[in-house]
Amino acid sequence: MHAPLTRHQLVEQLHALGVGPGHTVMVHASLKALGPVQGGAAEVARALLESVSPDGTLMAYVSWDRSPYEETLNGAHLGAAEREAWPAFDPKTSGTYREFGLLNAFLCQLPGAVRSAHPDANMAAIGARAQELVSEHALGEAYGVGSPLERFVQSGGQVLMLGAPLDAITVLHYAEAIADLPGKRRVSYEQPVLDEHGRKVWRRADELDSNGILDCFAEEGAMDAVETIARAYAAEGRHRTGRVGQAQCHLFDAQDIVSYGKAWLEARFR
Repeated sequence: MHAPLTRHQLVEQLHALGVGPGHTVMVHASLKALGPVQGGAAEVARALLESVSPDGTLMAYVSWDRSPYEETLNGAHLGAAEREAWPAFDPKTSGTYREFGLLNAFLCQLPGAVRSAHPDANMAAIGARAQELVSEHALGEAYGVGSPLERFVQSGGQVLMLGAPLDAITVLHYAEAIADLPGKRRVSYEQPVLDEHGRKVWRRADELDSNGILDCFAEEGAMDAVETIARAYAAEGRHRTGRVGQAQCHLFDAQDIVSYGKAWLEARFR
């Protein structure tokens, strides 16, 4: 039986992996893979922030637990009563999507955390560049040009897979968005948001299909492009690996993996 990790041990192991002061890091985490930690998810969140302090920034893809994406996808409709009762997304108070990890909820609660305004694809950030990364995030710009992912990549960020699987590397959706490919799949859906007067309004989004950028990646049982690219990239050993707690972890250079993903897609499907 492993003794629970302390925050100090977590910070030491993160530094050994390559996460350091002043870095801009996007984290995807599996607390189950990490193993027991004194203080649980809240202490993991504090350790991550401490590992990039001072002057660093932590970012995560948090989404929304009440996003009506599926309920309004590609022309699907909610009834009038359901639309009336559905809450509007509020970056300050809305819950996070639990399937992306429990850690995200604690990151959003840290003092100084900022959350972007896109209801379905919102990102949270904390640290020196938090406002710069996530302050603008419009419907129609979930993962591509003008999104927090683009600014994260341009900032020279690192992607930390803290026991999370390779299919969770969200930044590869930016590679999908900027790759020069014919036949990219698109989706439309609606989201309830607050207007400038604080009133709920429903707005439609038209965006790239993050669940399958091309038809071949949207087939039932097929790996999507993110996982396919991530596996190919990891096999080349262009990143750092190491253990944090009980988890095998990976640290990727965001610009490098995005460039690799863009070139990988264009070489096969352009």
